[in-house]
Amino acid sequence: MTLDIVFTPMALEPTMFNVGEKVRVTVSFKYVVGVNTAVKLLAGPYYTNILGKHLVNSCVGEAEVQLLAASTPADGSGEVDFILIAKSLGGIDNGTYGLRVWIEDTNAVAEQDNVIIVSGNTSGGGDMFSSMLPMLMMVMMLGMIMPMTQQMNEGTEEV
Repeated sequence: MTLDIVFTPMALEPTMFNVGEKVRVTVSFKYVVGVNTAVKLLAGPYYTNILGKHLVNSCVGEAEVQLLAASTPADGSGEVDFILIAKSLGGIDNGTYGLRVWIEDTNAVAEQDNVIIVSGNTSGGGDMFSSMLPMLMMVMMLGMIMPMTQQMNEGTEEV
């Protein structure tokens, strides 16, 4: 079975969301398929850094879309929801993200950079501890070094 799908290009405006909110993505596409089939439509946020694009897997949503057999390009559409899970729960951080939509096991992918603006994450106790960790390490090192330097100074005074 071959499945040929072409997404309509996305032209979305940047939109602000808070963590915990549900994002609904509606897509339209053209397809050709020999027999009635069900496909899995997925969508989620991604970010880009020097190492490339990275999907925020914990926030990806999926939905099943039924496609009727069509030998000439037919119009298809689908909706998929995903939830912006808070960073403290292993989800998304505050910032600006792209949106990726794709159909599993096909080459049908649509992406648009900088369309999801996430806010609402709060720094909890875990974040405070990790930000204080370098200072704590420094204090511990000083605690180990100070007695050694005092012993060296005491040794030179006796001579």
